[in-house]
Amino acid sequence: MGFRMDHITKFVEEKIAPPLIKFSQYRYIQVIQRTGLGIMSLLIIGSIFTLLSAFPVPAYQAFLGGFKTTLASAAGVGTAFIALYTVITTSYALVEWYNKNKGEKTDIIQPMILAVASYLLINPVQTVNTLVKGSKTPVPFAGLPVTYMGAIGVFSAIMVGILSVEMYRFFIRRHWTIKLPDNVPPMVSSSFSALIPATCVIVIWWLFRFVLNLDLPKLISDVFQPLVVVGDTPWAVLVATFLNRVLWSVGIHGGNIVSGVAGTFWTQMFTANQTAFQAGKALPYTFTSVLMDNYIWTGVLPLAVVLLTCKSQRLKKMGWLALPAAIFNIGEPLIFGLPIMLNPLMMIPFILSSFIIAIVAVIMVPLHWLPVPVLTIPWITPAPIKAFLSTNGSWAAVAFVVVGWLFSMAVFYPFVKAMDNAELKGELLQDDTDKVSAPE
Repeated sequence: MGFRMDHITKFVEEKIAPPLIKFSQYRYIQVIQRTGLGIMSLLIIGSIFTLLSAFPVPAYQAFLGGFKTTLASAAGVGTAFIALYTVITTSYALVEWYNKNKGEKTDIIQPMILAVASYLLINPVQTVNTLVKGSKTPVPFAGLPVTYMGAIGVFSAIMVGILSVEMYRFFIRRHWTIKLPDNVPPMVSSSFSALIPATCVIVIWWLFRFVLNLDLPKLISDVFQPLVVVGDTPWAVLVATFLNRVLWSVGIHGGNIVSGVAGTFWTQMFTANQTAFQAGKALPYTFTSVLMDNYIWTGVLPLAVVLLTCKSQRLKKMGWLALPAAIFNIGEPLIFGLPIMLNPLMMIPFILSSFIIAIVAVIMVPLHWLPVPVLTIPWITPAPIKAFLSTNGSWAAVAFVVVGWLFSMAVFYPFVKAMDNAELKGELLQDDTDKVSAPE
């Protein structure tokens, strides 16, 4: 096994990894990776609060009582507004890249604020009528819609961050700015020099959103809706699994997109299954979302474990940081922090492992080698326990999840090893540079 794994690792390192690593060195890919690292701390903090508020032990939940809501109030600190954070970090990282690699001296604050303003502009404040305490008449309430402020809006946030900075640079490089005398303080001069470029960028986004009436975040979500085939068939499972992983790989919340389209049908299917189960009747449906939740979408714990074997300090620490959250099916720290998102070296095993497991699952369930999961268990429950409970105590379901984890580890290993070797060379080179530049 070790001999074969060495051959696979060598093949990945020599044939697959070089072009993918080269691709990862492109400007916008580096910026997007920097973006994930910029929000890593908030993702970890949010994951900790999620675990503390939803740890699936009845005695613990009873102990928390009403304090559970208090703990949960901070659970979304990293994910609830991750798109907004992404606009900030993407625009910051892109300006930083130009200043570092192209020798530019662009002030980071102006384009960063401009990018945030642009994203808020295309997600305008909405007014709704709502009842307030002590009033029988609905009153108008204005607020920012949060639909695309979370993970579902990450990809559009990246686009807005990049395009806003590039448009801003387009005008700055052509000196379409207001020039003030040299004796004017730099902070004041910088604000005025940004006035014309910022105005042009805002006008462009305004035309896009309000004149042309193009909703960019919704457009990105809608692109994938016709591709989802909903139904009680193996093909629906495979399509949903593939889209889920591909979407997550490009920074779009795959679960939200796929469930947004097929959620109504899936709800009807697993509700009918639960009703039949309680009545002791045959289950009317097989390939429901409950099956996918318990047999296929079992988290990124295998990747976190493989990262622990790395020699690169960054990757090993990333594995340790992500491990507690990964045990409880929280994958954002690795998806956005490692990252898996737009990282071709990680996208391949991330998609491939889940898709192969999906193929095996849709074969084994109709053959009755695996039971159909029926009960809906909180998503934060560790995958083997969740599978055991959802199938009303099937050890075959537990074994399938564990074997699936081992298979995923084997798929991830050569790719992680290739990334580890590449990062290790960079760390060693940095150490040598530090030694050379260190004073005697």
